[in-house]
Amino acid sequence: MDAGLAAVLGAAVGAIGTGGAGIGAALLARSQARSQLQAEHTRIIREPRKAAYIALAEAILIDYNKMVRAISCLQVVAESRYPAAYEDRMRAAQEAYDSTHADDHSHGHRYAQVAVEGPPTVAQTAADCRGAFLKFKAQVHACLVQFQRDGGGTPEAIASLDELSQESHRAYLAFVHAAASAIAVDGVNSVAE
Repeated sequence: MDAGLAAVLGAAVGAIGTGGAGIGAALLARSQARSQLQAEHTRIIREPRKAAYIALAEAILIDYNKMVRAISCLQVVAESRYPAAYEDRMRAAQEAYDSTHADDHSHGHRYAQVAVEGPPTVAQTAADCRGAFLKFKAQVHACLVQFQRDGGGTPEAIASLDELSQESHRAYLAFVHAAASAIAVDGVNSVAE
């Protein structure tokens, strides 16, 4: 092989090697850029979602606790442990129930924010949570009306409230867990929905 042919072959191999290395570097840079964009996109999505989820979770828990307070007052009335406190307990139960109406509009807004922010699994658990709470709240109202009409209530009515309270709390926990899972997405190892 003469020196000229060796030089040409050497230059060709060098050019192919350089070109291959350049293509490899470009593909690696593209992959890294895509990963960075995905992580940044997830971070941008995460913050408003987190704010919406926390606002809704806090509002639900506040109203849930008000309903539990109403149940506690109604239990005292139903068991007639403190007959002298009947009026005070009924008033406290009614006030706890009524105080949940003050924020109905803002709660609707919070649910809408969660539905818009998504993802669908979190939006669905939020809707299920709202449905369970409204069912619970409606039964508290029905018991209040019964207690006011009859001067007391039955243990069965209180038992139904306890059952609905537990259902509402389970739905709340399902929402919180779904929200936590959605926020835990990091954009690198998992992709935001």
